[in-house]
Amino acid sequence: MQICPEIQLILMSACLMPSPSILNHAKHILKLPLEWEYIVSVAKKWGVSAYVFHFCTINDCRSYLPRKYWKIFQDLYQRQALQTIYLKRQLHDIKNLFTQNNIDFCFIKGAELIETVYANTPVRSMSDIDMLCHPEDIDKIITTLVQAGYFQKTMHQSKELQDIATYRKHFPAFFHANRHTIEIHFNLFPGVFHQEPLTRKLWDNAHVIKESNQYRLHPDHHLLYLCHHLSYHIQSPREGMVLYWFFDIYQCLTDNKIPIACPLLECMDIKNKKQIEHILSLVYNQWCVSDTLINNKDTGIVHIINKTTQEGRAGKAKRVLSYYWQLWFDKNPQWSYCERLSYWFHLIFPNSQYLMDRYHIHNKWLLPVYYIAHPFGIILRAIRRLT
Repeated sequence: MQICPEIQLILMSACLMPSPSILNHAKHILKLPLEWEYIVSVAKKWGVSAYVFHFCTINDCRSYLPRKYWKIFQDLYQRQALQTIYLKRQLHDIKNLFTQNNIDFCFIKGAELIETVYANTPVRSMSDIDMLCHPEDIDKIITTLVQAGYFQKTMHQSKELQDIATYRKHFPAFFHANRHTIEIHFNLFPGVFHQEPLTRKLWDNAHVIKESNQYRLHPDHHLLYLCHHLSYHIQSPREGMVLYWFFDIYQCLTDNKIPIACPLLECMDIKNKKQIEHILSLVYNQWCVSDTLINNKDTGIVHIINKTTQEGRAGKAKRVLSYYWQLWFDKNPQWSYCERLSYWFHLIFPNSQYLMDRYHIHNKWLLPVYYIAHPFGIILRAIRRLT
């Protein structure tokens, strides 16, 4: 399937070091009468505005862009660059905090990639900081982050509910008024058969950063996790998606010269193995085979992204309703009716400490007001998601 030149230009921006043939083709596209409003809109929606600006800057393509849109992309890039400066400072502070408290950790996803494959450019945006830690360090992690000004907002009103969330996805997130959210993972492959031995294998092959408690996953293993994470978002009816997750996989493949056949795939269940192999194949065929970009071929990535980011009102409503059905009615299928009622009760009427943390209540006399307002807040958030 052929793709339009506007989308093709956005896809080419993943090539931070383009080959001469791709660069020549990009300059040919830039000479065409492009719909720049469409390029700006799609690049922002897909989270790759900074990539487009960086690609045009380092390849001396400024003269091809209308002045108005060059300024728009420049502003978006500079804003992202400033956020990256603050983010790297936060990563440095976290590294010191965890080292001082003897907590082993690995940065994963964006937090790791901006230190490695994106080290010299702020193109990679981030909404939170993801870390892999050992489950036995939960208490030390909570104490360390709370003392540093972080707090948790969570609907999990019992240890059982918290454990379900922790081992299915990640530990309830840590928020901060002026900093990025921190998400602590203890298991990188939830739902995959033998996931705990697999996560332990990642730790066994990680190497420690000198004079710290920071570990760095083997490049093959981090790539495997990025593919698994993207696979989860592609299959989930309620999760969003961004194009730069595909860009991340491409950069890891080229920067570390990793072969498509990842050795650790043999340890995974056959279903997930096929999904990861499919993602690697999509990325390889879209970017690593130069003829694909030059001949305007779409390997399926554009369709996958459009399915989530450009869905109609009916599609969005179906996806959001599916999310709330699972959250409110099917959180844990083996629960009895009493357990479901208990979950609902604690969801609507949480404990006082949860309300104080979530709404930053400093006066306990205001708690009755928030007990009344909280159920309406849940309903309003649901309506806002639907509309």
